[in-house]
Amino acid sequence: MTPPSRRSTGLLWLLLPSLALAQGQPDEEWQALPGSAPRPAPGPAAAPPLVAPPPVPLPPPTPAPSFPRAPPPALTGLALRRREPPNQVSMFGAQPLGKLKRAQAFVLGFPFVQVKAALGVLDQFDVGLSYETLYLTHHEVRGTAKYGFAPSPGWWLALAFEAGGAVFNTRASREVQGARWLTGRRNFNFAPGFIVSFQGSTVRAARLFVDLRYVLAIDTEPFASTPLQAVPASFIAGHNAQARAGGEFPLSERTSFFFAFGLDLHFRPEDAPAMVNVAVGLVTGF
Repeated sequence: MTPPSRRSTGLLWLLLPSLALAQGQPDEEWQALPGSAPRPAPGPAAAPPLVAPPPVPLPPPTPAPSFPRAPPPALTGLALRRREPPNQVSMFGAQPLGKLKRAQAFVLGFPFVQVKAALGVLDQFDVGLSYETLYLTHHEVRGTAKYGFAPSPGWWLALAFEAGGAVFNTRASREVQGARWLTGRRNFNFAPGFIVSFQGSTVRAARLFVDLRYVLAIDTEPFASTPLQAVPASFIAGHNAQARAGGEFPLSERTSFFFAFGLDLHFRPEDAPAMVNVAVGLVTGF
């Protein structure tokens, strides 16, 4: 092969810059046909229009998980128990029972055993019956009446009256320090009196009372103690005084425990000058 001449080599070096410039021209100049309009240079590409994305549907609400409901806590006895009203059943205090309300009392003591019943005729007026005995050595049935009113909260005042007849196992002429001497009672006995009582505002407050009585004892069996004594009168009146202090202590709305301590003074010379009384019992109402 014949090596190129120096002249051809020089021409080649001259054509290289032209070829480089030709490569830098756009393709349109090379592709344009004769007689055709030049194609405009493309401008910058237009941005695509903004299209709002379709709304994404919300998922259906998930139902809250259902759990088995726990049973309600068991109510204690305190929650089930209603608040009880205060005890207002009084047989020995000044407070009346109330209209058409009834009550009774059972008393064991010295020197008497007693059973008592009462009925409220009016709101402030009670009537009743009582049976009293000195352990079966004498028997006395009495009618009772009580009119009570409240001058201030908690305090009660009452006018009371008892009247009854007594039967003794032993005749008066044969008795020596028996039931008559011990109790100061005779065939007919009348006992007007005055009662004052107080009860607090709590449900189980005790009802404290003081009962003061004058007792007129009518003896229909007078007798001559000596042969030279004149013919006795058809009856003889004796005078006694008695005082009681105690309380009714509520156990429930209608039941109370009863306690009393007292002193009897006898003014007939043939009777005991004084006698102490102690009694316990139960008071109920319905």
